[in-house]
Parts: sequence; C-alpha cells; structure tokens
Amino acid sequence: MTTNPPPATAAGLAAARRSLEALALGDAFGERWFPLFRDRRRAVVRRAAETPFTTEPWRAADLLGNGQRIRADDTVPFALWTAARHGDDLEGALWATAEGFGDVDTTCAITGGVVGAVTGTAGAPEEWLRRREPLG
Repeated sequence: MTTNPPPATAAGLAAARRSLEALALGDAFGERWFPLFRDRRRAVVRRAAETPFTTEPWRAADLLGNGQRIRADDTVPFALWTAARHGDDLEGALWATAEGFGDVDTTCAITGGVVGAVTGTAGAPEEWLRRREPLG
C-alpha cells in the first residue's frame, strides 16, 4: 500500500515541522519531562523533523526506526513523523504508521494518541466507532 499525505496548505505543513523542531530543540514540555535524555531526544526527533513529508512511510520507517529494537529512540521519531504528516487525518495517520511495520501496535498507539488529541472521536471513521468495545 502506498499512502500520500493529504492535500495540505504550506502553512499547515510548516506548522507540523515547527512542532517537531520544537520537540527536538527543547520546548517547555520537553525540557520538563525529558531532561535526562535531552541530547539524544533532540537528535532522534530532529531526524523526524528533517525527513520530508513526501517520503513514503515504509522508507521513513527505515530511516527513523519502527520499534523493532524496542526502544523509544527507535519508535517515537517515526510515530511523530506520521502524526505530523497526517495532522488531522486519524485514519490516514494510522494506515501510514502501519505501513512502517515493526512494533505496529506501539507506533500506532503513539501516532493515534497525538493525532487523536487533535481530532477527538470525530476523527475516527464511523465504522471504527461502531465496532469498538463499549466504554463505561
């Protein structure tokens, strides 16, 4: 399967890239939660920020890692890249993440959490909502 990023404005893609760069360079959230891994975190997230959104997901997973090594530095960059690439398209983000193979449940959980925070349940296809386990 080949997925392409949805049509997006240049401003939207630039905002996604700035978000990744903020993580790489040390925003307030990152500085608070990841002080012990600051340099390594910057390097791995910077790789994600520097990977063009025109890269096919399977290739991005080769470059950024897909969780096969069961380490955050091999999982998080690709998950953040697919989340930024598909910012408000939950289904597209999850399919692109799955295309990277590796530790698919973990990378999809990270990507889904990031994109889902933007879209809420409105971003989930109706079919998925009908098939989910009851909540509550």
